[in-house]
Amino acid sequence: MKRVMKLIHKAWITAAAGSLLLVALSGCSIIKDPKSLMETPQLSSDKESLISVINAEIKGAQIIRPRDVSDISSIRTPDLNNDGVKEAIVFYETPDEAVRIHGMILEHEGDTWIPKVKFDGEGQVLETFELRDITGDGRLDIIAGFTSGEEDPQKGLTVYTYNGSEVENLLTLPYNDFLIDDLNQDGLLDLTVVTLKRDQNATVTVYQYNDSFQELDHIQLDDPIKEYYNSVSGNITPTLKGIVLDAAFGTHYAYSHLVVMKDGKLIDLLPSQDSTFKNYPVLSGDVDGDGILEVGRSEKPKGWETRPYDDIPLFSYFQWEEDKGLKFVMQQYMDLAGRFYFNFPKEWWGTVTIDPKSDQNEHLWFTKIDSGETVAEIRFFSLSEWERNKEDWELMARDNDKVIGFLSHTDLKINKGEKEIKR
Repeated sequence: MKRVMKLIHKAWITAAAGSLLLVALSGCSIIKDPKSLMETPQLSSDKESLISVINAEIKGAQIIRPRDVSDISSIRTPDLNNDGVKEAIVFYETPDEAVRIHGMILEHEGDTWIPKVKFDGEGQVLETFELRDITGDGRLDIIAGFTSGEEDPQKGLTVYTYNGSEVENLLTLPYNDFLIDDLNQDGLLDLTVVTLKRDQNATVTVYQYNDSFQELDHIQLDDPIKEYYNSVSGNITPTLKGIVLDAAFGTHYAYSHLVVMKDGKLIDLLPSQDSTFKNYPVLSGDVDGDGILEVGRSEKPKGWETRPYDDIPLFSYFQWEEDKGLKFVMQQYMDLAGRFYFNFPKEWWGTVTIDPKSDQNEHLWFTKIDSGETVAEIRFFSLSEWERNKEDWELMARDNDKVIGFLSHTDLKINKGEKEIKR
């Protein structure tokens, strides 16, 4: 499952732009150089000064990065307490001490950095690290997730606040996933925490800060699963916020929940697994780039009715529509090896299928349902075959010793510089 999810994350992370019809994924990376993620008041000289001060202060301990791939920067330099002066925040580990993980805050003064305060972490591994004003006081808070080790399914979430002289621990609780948004839409951020009892059920709880963190509501989900492989929050309609939880079950099957808050109560809009069944764990999110979250579902292409679900190469994405339920918004072919995905043009919806004789690792034909006419092809070439055919086919991607080519029988073209098909 971990290998599958790495491939899927790689595929989906570039899929947010709605204009894309086809994107080649081979060789793309979502991890930037950590140094490029450091925000400093003055580029190189301040970087060198900051790192030098940190290393001198931690005396041989190791600076650590969060394991969360969405942001692996090890040092961040915001204005934490909103006083116009940059602070730097860094976590480091001391493996031989009783408390393994520590945090440190430094303040920028003149042309150097001054250590201000150190504080203890709550676990053995730093999973995630965010900076948000979750208390609503105009100052950024530190939200950090920890685990006790590599195989530990349960995590610990801690919220710290810094007042300019000391760090206070405002909240510590177990979690499997957490999201920061404004689900009750009162203009203040709230914290949604998902806790999972593996193979039993899950609880979704929303907290908001008012002198201390108070529970707004919680809901229990009947989920006898191993993990939520993806969680995302945002607008599910132009006027309603919610969270989507993608749940994995079996060897690679999945389904999704859509949880919203209405009149102060949490509601699961998609309690049935059947409505969002996926034969492969694709990620929900704003796939078409319109600012609204979509949920994926497996679809049997025309002509594939007798084929098993594991063979299905097509996914449809849906948005929630008040009083109507799920509304179809997009159709996508996704290469199950994570090499590319292909968003069907709108005029193909309901009129074009994938020819059942297609081999997902050799040759794909996209054909009209009514006439069988081929409108596009995707083919895998050896390097020598590509040299003989590259005048007729357009390069999509390279996969080890294979070249993936695209051939349109209509007006679809690949923009080779951006590796996408545009109309």
